[in-house]
Amino acid sequence: MIKQQLKLKRGPVVLVAIILVVAMTLTSTLAWRSVSQQALNQAIGEASTAGGRLHDDFERIGDNFGEGEWVADLTANKDVYIENFGGDNAQDIFVRIRMYEYMEIGSGARLHPSDTGFDTRTATSIIDGAIRTDRTTWAPRLPGSDLASNLFRDYWEWEQLTAEGEYRYKWYMPTFNQDNRSLESDVKGDAVDPQGANFASGEVTNRTFIGGSHAFSAYAGLHDFWAPENNDGTPGAHTAPVKYWNRAAATHSIRPDTATQTARPTLQAQVVTMADWINTFQRQPGSFWVLDADGWAYWAAPLAPRTATGLLLDSITLLQDPHDEWYYGIFIDAQMATHAGWNNAFSDRTPAGYALLNIITAR
Repeated sequence: MIKQQLKLKRGPVVLVAIILVVAMTLTSTLAWRSVSQQALNQAIGEASTAGGRLHDDFERIGDNFGEGEWVADLTANKDVYIENFGGDNAQDIFVRIRMYEYMEIGSGARLHPSDTGFDTRTATSIIDGAIRTDRTTWAPRLPGSDLASNLFRDYWEWEQLTAEGEYRYKWYMPTFNQDNRSLESDVKGDAVDPQGANFASGEVTNRTFIGGSHAFSAYAGLHDFWAPENNDGTPGAHTAPVKYWNRAAATHSIRPDTATQTARPTLQAQVVTMADWINTFQRQPGSFWVLDADGWAYWAAPLAPRTATGLLLDSITLLQDPHDEWYYGIFIDAQMATHAGWNNAFSDRTPAGYALLNIITAR
């Protein structure tokens, strides 16, 4: 009797529940039909910045940039190349370099702009109109027979590996400046980064500079400084903090910890004129620095992440002593771009340079 009563009580409860579910379904269906729903999903990104770094490894000859040490026929190592420091999933980059020269001879030439007497020195430039403190007036190094470049060639010989079949590479230390918005170059030995003195927006300098907390050795400008030791084949290593772009704070930052990096070999390379690249090498992309008539040297291939170009410049030699005070400088302008940005980044180019870029950037 009790069981039957329970059954009678359950029945209406279940029925009511079913009715409610049906009513809710109908109500929901009617609401969906009567309300218009829309969605807009948006995302915006800026063009990727090329993760490239100019390397300039210049042998230290002596104090004050070799004052009192330079004599005729003295050769100093000077390695110029570019690294793509991008990591996993980074893009290939396209790069070019133009180098400018300045030389002055006469009393006061050994003074620096911050020294007393610099402004009243009587040293004169070997190129009319060139001003030591204004690099926009320095003369670009041009291939072939060029009047201005030849004046410098009377005093200085540059070793660039131009002989057919001649290749050379070096072991280099990957940059600790992995900030793709930094214009700071990676310099070693007696090379100087002029950009470091003109940082805007409070940019911090890389800690591997001379005087920095984790500075490279003063002799890191030697060609074989990072090469593997003969006894164990292990390349050199260095420990320093990493500089990076802090997206959250939108600023240049240095990590509080340190990282240890091991030297790697650059790519091998030949340095050829644009005419040779066109006629002898049939415009083939490859491990070439191609010297254009306007002084720009193009790496004639995409530069993959974690690799570095071959050497554009290998060493410099003083051919004759001016027998007076003198100053000589090489200013290096390096430009890097991703595939999406090369056309704008390399806007000033010759028709031959544009044709080369079209070939090496073709997908």
